[in-house]
Amino acid sequence: MIDRTGIIVYFQNKKAIKIIEKFDIHITYINEAGKYLVGYCNKLDFPKIKNELRQKKLIRKVEESLIEMPSLEL
Repeated sequence: MIDRTGIIVYFQNKKAIKIIEKFDIHITYINEAGKYLVGYCNKLDFPKIKNELRQKKLIRKVEESLIEMPSLEL
């Protein structure tokens, strides 16, 4: 079973999207006007991804989504 968590990333401009795509984040929605994107990642990888994204210059804030993600059984 794969536990995953939702992730919300606020960025400063569109160039940050290319940086975020390099991480193991599955992007589901991008709002360019509000300058944020929504996606999901593995729950165990979330703290590492969050810390690495915080260190990037174009990233303003990284949050965990409050909505529970259904578990995926393979």
